[in-house]
Amino acid sequence: NNNNNGKFEKLASIDAQLRQLVPAKVSEDDKLVEYDALLLDRFLDILQDLHGEDLKETVQECYELSAEYEGKNNPKKLEELGNVLTSLDPGDSIVVAKAFSHMLNLANLAEEVQIAHRRRIKLKKGDFVDENNATTESDLEETLKRLVVDLKKSPQEVFDALKNQTVDLVFTAHPTQSVRRSLLQKHGRIRNCLAQLYAKDITPDDKQELDEALGREIQAAFRTDEIRRTPPTPQDEMRAGMSYFHETVWKGVPKFLRRVDTALKNIGINERVPYNAPLIQFSSWMGGDRDGKIRLEQ
Repeated sequence: NNNNNGKFEKLASIDAQLRQLVPAKVSEDDKLVEYDALLLDRFLDILQDLHGEDLKETVQECYELSAEYEGKNNPKKLEELGNVLTSLDPGDSIVVAKAFSHMLNLANLAEEVQIAHRRRIKLKKGDFVDENNATTESDLEETLKRLVVDLKKSPQEVFDALKNQTVDLVFTAHPTQSVRRSLLQKHGRIRNCLAQLYAKDITPDDKQELDEALGREIQAAFRTDEIRRTPPTPQDEMRAGMSYFHETVWKGVPKFLRRVDTALKNIGINERVPYNAPLIQFSSWMGGDRDGKIRLEQ
């Protein structure tokens, strides 16, 4: 019983730390802390199953010391954290580092789901939230309205400026974009599970099945090597680049362009952006800079 109580206290303290790290001013529809806590709890259970309770306790201790140092800037907490990390053997150090990398990925996924959730809430209410609220996002309609209302630009000026600019998105195989396609797909499934778990019309059976699926996907992502161990061929780079088109661009670009038309209509422009005025175009460097530096794009 004492062990169980200690475990619950640990989990409660982590949840408390999460709440401290989130800005104090949050809207009533903010689910970020809830999303974060759920993903973290599931991951810590998986970490214990795979590597034992001692290593899970080490990760929790590092997490809590980091949060305490972040919140209070107490140098002693930073020193304690350093002592914990330097006392680890090489094998455990790798697992702890990978655990924190995975926790950061999960936090980013939670934030993405929160952004989508808050956007749906805003659309239902028909208004926009204060930019100072936690987790703001770029909103096209809100931006155009602010140009007209706050900066006193005429709707026609905004429309003319929009027609005469193009954003060129360049696909590259740069080392900083080396996340493997298989891992990106697992992250997408985690994001979908999390979003569906908090749907208002979810049944108890659906919730249980989604919760189990969420655990499976978190474990699968954690057990997937994040780094390519061999340099990609030009064909590998091409396949990786095309996956963005198949999984994102084909759906995302038309939706974005429709949203542009809607945002323009809401500031009084009853005209669509001309087809010969491309707001977005795509370029690629993939496979084009293999100049003998064989490890450059590894």
